[in-house]
Amino acid sequence: MRNPLSKNGPVVGTTNGKVRGKYRAKGRIALFAGIPYAEAPVGKLRWRAPQPAESWSGVRDSTKPGPTAFQRKQNFDEFFAGLIEGVGLSTGRQRALKALLKAAPTKESEDCLTLNVRSPVGATGLPVMVWIHGGDHTDGSGSDPLYHSSDALPSRGCVLVTINYRLGMFGFMAHPELSAESPDGVSGNYGLLDQIAALEWVRDNISAFGGDANNVTIFGESAGGQAVLNLMTAPRARGLFHRAIAQSPSDSGRWLHLDRPVMELDSALAAGGRFATAAVGSADGQLARMRSMDPTELSDLYREHVDIGRHFYPAVDHRVLPKTPMSAFLAGEQAPVPLLIGYNADEGTLLAPFCNPAGGEFNPEADSAQARRDFETSYGSPAELQALFDAYPGLEVGDQQAVITHLGDHMFGVHVDVATRAHAAAGHPVFRYHYRAVQPSPTQTAGAFHAAEVLNVFDTSFPLLTPADDNHLLSKAMGDHWVAFAATGDPDFPGRQDWPLYDPDRPEQMVFNRPDSRVEPAPDQPGLAVMRRRVARLDSELTSDNEDPVVSADLPGVTV
Repeated sequence: MRNPLSKNGPVVGTTNGKVRGKYRAKGRIALFAGIPYAEAPVGKLRWRAPQPAESWSGVRDSTKPGPTAFQRKQNFDEFFAGLIEGVGLSTGRQRALKALLKAAPTKESEDCLTLNVRSPVGATGLPVMVWIHGGDHTDGSGSDPLYHSSDALPSRGCVLVTINYRLGMFGFMAHPELSAESPDGVSGNYGLLDQIAALEWVRDNISAFGGDANNVTIFGESAGGQAVLNLMTAPRARGLFHRAIAQSPSDSGRWLHLDRPVMELDSALAAGGRFATAAVGSADGQLARMRSMDPTELSDLYREHVDIGRHFYPAVDHRVLPKTPMSAFLAGEQAPVPLLIGYNADEGTLLAPFCNPAGGEFNPEADSAQARRDFETSYGSPAELQALFDAYPGLEVGDQQAVITHLGDHMFGVHVDVATRAHAAAGHPVFRYHYRAVQPSPTQTAGAFHAAEVLNVFDTSFPLLTPADDNHLLSKAMGDHWVAFAATGDPDFPGRQDWPLYDPDRPEQMVFNRPDSRVEPAPDQPGLAVMRRRVARLDSELTSDNEDPVVSADLPGVTV
């Protein structure tokens, strides 16, 4: 940072005014929290594209994170309940942790478009890492302690930015009246536009914090990993980042389209219209009445109408998000940047209790007969459905382990597989990983669960969860690889095992485990092969009415 440091904390100038942060790590790291990157999306700005932040005079206090976006909480609470029960804690520790999480204060607000910056004091020209949090596009925050309690990444030589963006109904609701008032003629995807606005803020301001605006890496997990792939395929994000890391990119509403139903999903416009009718009635002028409603009342309605809420996710609108990410990757239309991507060995353990066995495209409240019909709808061809059941023995009759394994691949693995193959086939650098480290408790049942790698990437810990004695070695290895990739586009780091480029003719991946991580072959799993064919088929069908279908079969290295 080239700006002078005050006695009360570091002061940096931004395009909107000066901000004062605070020192961490015995004065080695400067933290600036709660910096607005866009105007508060309230009143008439509710469900509009983010607008430039207002400037201020004097020095703004930026020592505390801003409020979180409004949360849905339902799946988030179920996920953490499963985590607490699945990592092998004693009954007493389970009770204590559940009470701790329940009592943790959360300030929710529509005025949530803020970000946090951490940088080594005195730094200049460092690589920038912009973290996009997970939480199913419905929950979470860039200031979550899992990301915010450690300075491990900036201490390795980067500027770390974590962001908040609008979630759920406030972030992704579409509506005909919203489309009518938009210059683009579309609606929804406000949360995605928020992410792009945050990247524009980074471009314009990060050099004052010691970062290099021409060396920006976006990285995220789950919904954040999906956001990374969305940004790689969103035209408005092009040029705002130079590398990408997608950790367990999720399938949240992955087939959702603005103006057409897909399988069991309504169009985003139809779902938004149904929600508006539930909120304010069916008369004209729904939008004005909804913008005058208290946000807490709207949020309560959103939680109440679970089926409608399944539609408030990023949607293909042919403008902000022209295609599903998989369509864009298969057509070679993604950003040509180095990509690091992977997923965990046991992604489905904590998700199976509240997910449809056939995946997020279908209502989670499904009995075995309905689940079978959902699988038939999803795969269409009896031969392909049988190939799926053959790949996951027991799935056809609802065997729990088969359901867990299938969900992990269906919700995360197939995105990693398709994106890896397509990116490599297009001639772009891609590095693949598989995370397999498990908790040391002999009674744990969660395995290498969804989001487990986040603790190692950020070198943080979950309350009351005692890591393995050698866990710090894995955290150091993953942190070294992540920052090396952000700096150079190559995750190799002195003293660590070389991590080869993904080669379709000889596919390999880095396997992260304890006590050692190593490179292993990345075999073409039968289940992923079936799902890969399904993705190509569905995306081709979904694009055929509006444009040329994807041509994945013609891409070398991409077998469908």
